[in-house]
Amino acid sequence: MVNAENFNAKWSPRMSNMASIIRELGLLRSVRSVTYYFTLGYPHIDGEYIVPDSDLVYHADNITNNINTFVAAVRDAMPRIRNVRAYNYRPVISIPSVEQVATQVLESVTKIIDRRPDHLSLAHIGFTDELVASPVTELLQSILLSDYQGRELETVLIQRNASTLEKLHIETASLSACLKLVWDYSQPSELVVFTSLKHMIIKWAHGQRNPNERHPTATPFPRLETLVCRGFLPFIAPAILTDFQTHLRHLDVEADQRLLDIYNQDEIFTKGSFKTLGYVSLRWGYYFNSNTGYTCTPLAYKSAGLSDCMHTLCLRDMRLKNISLLVSEVQFPQTLRNLDMANTMLSIDDAMAILIMCPQVLKANLSLTDVSLNLEADTLTTEEIVKYQDRYRDNAARIKYLGLKSWKCKSVQVAAEFALLLVDVVPSITRVCIAPNLLSTQVKLLEDINAARKRSAFASHLRLDSVQFCIDDC
Repeated sequence: MVNAENFNAKWSPRMSNMASIIRELGLLRSVRSVTYYFTLGYPHIDGEYIVPDSDLVYHADNITNNINTFVAAVRDAMPRIRNVRAYNYRPVISIPSVEQVATQVLESVTKIIDRRPDHLSLAHIGFTDELVASPVTELLQSILLSDYQGRELETVLIQRNASTLEKLHIETASLSACLKLVWDYSQPSELVVFTSLKHMIIKWAHGQRNPNERHPTATPFPRLETLVCRGFLPFIAPAILTDFQTHLRHLDVEADQRLLDIYNQDEIFTKGSFKTLGYVSLRWGYYFNSNTGYTCTPLAYKSAGLSDCMHTLCLRDMRLKNISLLVSEVQFPQTLRNLDMANTMLSIDDAMAILIMCPQVLKANLSLTDVSLNLEADTLTTEEIVKYQDRYRDNAARIKYLGLKSWKCKSVQVAAEFALLLVDVVPSITRVCIAPNLLSTQVKLLEDINAARKRSAFASHLRLDSVQFCIDDC
C-alpha cells in the first residue's frame, strides 16, 4: 500500500515508514513483479478506509524527499523488477489540503515506477506529460489500462510502444476511442502498425457504431494471435479480419447485426476460412441477446465451421432453435476436444444429439432444461428414465468430463436425475463438475444425485459408483 498521507509526514531515521519497512525485508533478488496500491487513509477491519476528516498541513518538500527515499529502498531491495502495476484506490476527498497531498503522490508515479519495466498496468492513474515521455514507459511488452478514453496522453503512451508491445489489455473503452489506437495521434492520416502485438483484450467496448467512422484498409495487427472483445468489436474493416485468417489462434468476440452484415457480404466468416484458429467463441453481445435470440442458430453455424483445426468451441448464452437440424447440417471439426455450451439451455435429447455428433469431444460444459417435457411432478417417473436409457443405450458419445454450468428445471431433483441420466447413457464420463453458482443449491443437487442413484432405474448400474461428482469451476 502506498499511503499518500504517510508521504506527507517528515520521516526520521527512527520512524517506521514505507521505506524502512521495505529495507527490513532485505535483498529480494527473485522478485520480478511489484504492485502499488495508492491509498489515502488506513484500512479498517470492516474493509472501509479511515480517511482524514480535517485539513492537513501540506508539506510538498516532505513528499518529494520521501518518494526519493522510498524509490531508493525499492531499488536496493528488489533490483530485478520487470512487471509494475499501479492502482489508484483512494477515495474522492473534498478537503483541499488532503487532495493536494494525494495529487502530488500520484503525479510522482513515474518516479515510483523508477526503472524501465517490460510490463506496465495502470488503473485509475492520471496520465501526465512526464509519465508519457519518460524512458520508463517505452519499449514495453505489455500494457494494461483500466479505462481508455482515447485522450492524447494515453493514446501516445500506447502508440510509442507499437513496435515492442506484445499484449494490450483494456478493461473499458468506447468504440471511437479504440479506433484512435490505429491512427497516429500526431498525423491522423497515418496508420499505426503494431508489429509485435500478439494478444489484444478489450473487456468492454461500448457506444454506438458511427457509419461515417474511418476504418483501416490494411491491418494494424499483422501478428495478432489472440483477440478477445466484449460488447462491440471496434475493428470491423474487412481488411483486418481477412488478414487474421492466416494467423489468429484465439477468437472470442461478441457480435452484433452490423458486424455480421459486413462479414457476410465479404464472405469472411465462411467454413474453414481461419487456417490457424484453435479457440472460437462467437456470440451475440449483451445488448442483442435478449431481443434477437432467434438469430443465434445461424451464428452457431458460423462458429462451428470457421476452422478445420479448432480444439475449443464456445456456444455460450445462446438461444438455439431446432438443434437436431443444427447438428445434422454442421460438420464439427475432427480436432474439436472441448465444447462449452454453458447457459445455452438444452433438453436431454438436445444434449445427446450434440454429444453423439461430436464423438471426438472429450470435455463438454452444458446447461440442462426440462421445459419441453411439461412435467407435472417434481421428479421423473421410472418409465421416463427407462425410456431415455433405451433410446440412448448404444451411442457414439465419448466425452470424459462433463461440466454442469446451470439448469432450468421444475425442481433440483429433476436436474439431478437429468445429470445422472446423462452419465448413465454416456459410459465414457468419469467426472462431473457442478459450477458453484449458489452453493446451497449445488449441495442439494449432489444430495439429490445420490438419492436418484438408489432408484430402481439406476440401482444395478454399478459403473456409476466410479464417477466422481464435485462442485468446482467448469
